[in-house]
Amino acid sequence: MVEKTEGKKKLSSGNDQDDLEPLIEGLLENRDSLEAILNLFGKVKNSGLISAMENLSSEFLPSDIEFLSNFLTSRDFLYGFVKTMNVVSALSHSLSSEKASDAIKAILFNSDELWDGMVSGAKNPEATSLLRLYAMVKDPDISAGLTAALYALKAIGSALRKVPEE
Repeated sequence: MVEKTEGKKKLSSGNDQDDLEPLIEGLLENRDSLEAILNLFGKVKNSGLISAMENLSSEFLPSDIEFLSNFLTSRDFLYGFVKTMNVVSALSHSLSSEKASDAIKAILFNSDELWDGMVSGAKNPEATSLLRLYAMVKDPDISAGLTAALYALKAIGSALRKVPEE
């Protein structure tokens, strides 16, 4: 109790106002940044993230929180997280290419044809001889798809040869 009353006495002394002036000046100089941070916190609060975190922390016992903190800071988790982020960044990099995004759009916008053809072929299989296969390869669409698949396999093989062995 004595320490608290001494702290209150220190706050009421005239020197504290001198200590607060540089702090207030710094806050006023960075007013725009502080307003941006407050707006960001407001958006996070309005999104419900803060209340979700409060609910999570109130529903778990301290031992559960300790387990979660140990798990989330464990070497295995962090290693897996870094590896996942590497994959996500590589995926986003590859999808940012105009050619890749155009190819994916072309396939996805025509996916009904793709799925219908796959289902129809599976439900109504036809005997395939070498002569029939040769005739099918002469179809420009089949030839284009087969060539694309073979070039994709070549690129995958080339890329996989660069992966270091453990």
